[in-house]
Amino acid sequence: MISLSVWAWMFLFGHLVWATRFMFLISWRGYWQELIETLTWAHERTPLANLI
Repeated sequence: MISLSVWAWMFLFGHLVWATRFMFLISWRGYWQELIETLTWAHERTPLANLI
């Protein structure tokens, strides 16, 4: 019988592979640049930014 931790590592590794493939799939669309610019814009225009 296989230990539960082996299945946990397989689960985590599978999600790592999926996330990496997904990242490269959408990277050509400029998704990450757009996300970073949106977060930066929101951070600069939020009153909470003055508290930090």
